[in-house]
Amino acid sequence: MFEYRITKYDPQFRDTRGAYTRDEWTAVSDVGQFFDGELLTTAEYHRVANAYIASALSFCREAGVESLTVRGLENHGGVSPTISEGAVIPLEQVQPILTDVLREHYWCKLEGLDSFIHVGYDFYMYLGTPSECPTSIQLAGSLGLFVESFHSPYGDTDAA
Repeated sequence: MFEYRITKYDPQFRDTRGAYTRDEWTAVSDVGQFFDGELLTTAEYHRVANAYIASALSFCREAGVESLTVRGLENHGGVSPTISEGAVIPLEQVQPILTDVLREHYWCKLEGLDSFIHVGYDFYMYLGTPSECPTSIQLAGSLGLFVESFHSPYGDTDAA
């Protein structure tokens, strides 16, 4: 499996331990606040979130992933999820789930036998695919995101 970390965070601003050193927004709740002298607007938040979603879907399509299963569903945001634990979601229905997870309405992992999408704390996204995805890596870069080879910290993806 090929695993990636996809973020808005430029790797050149990581310290020797891998920690990001710049002051940047990390969640939808940061809209309206200033980071490094710039106001995070709703439009900018949506632009970045949409880049994450477009990238995730591109990786899945390029790798031939047709569906993913909901795992570890948690509802701390007070919004009733329209999905349930164990539901098999066709790829064309993944976008609204990723939108809700990025907006912190609820949280879950999306996993398949040889693939996954995990959205983590501080606007980190991890993807696993059965094949390399050079076209999707280029797309993510063109959308202002950074793709690094990285193992997801969100658990065992073998059981789907």
